[in-house]
Amino acid sequence: MMEKEKTETVNLEEEVFKALDHQMRRDILRYVGEAKSVSFTEIMNSVKVPDSPTLSYHLKTLSPFVEQREGKYGLTVMGRDAYNLLLKTSSYSRLALF
Repeated sequence: MMEKEKTETVNLEEEVFKALDHQMRRDILRYVGEAKSVSFTEIMNSVKVPDSPTLSYHLKTLSPFVEQREGKYGLTVMGRDAYNLLLKTSSYSRLALF
């Protein structure tokens, strides 16, 4: 692997884990994954984000996973994978309670 490719891979990995490290971002990812196509306001109201700048910041951080198309937000290919991972971890943690 060339040095540039290695650096890009490491940067993407850091970006992905940073994005998923925050509960509100995971909640946004879940909501967008469930709703499929939602507006900025729908995300803000459903996830209980305190204000527009906060949601804008979180959506920017979630850019590997969430993209805006025709004024609505939806999951990217990587976003669908991350959403499915979140669903699996939720079901695993419910199983661990029994």
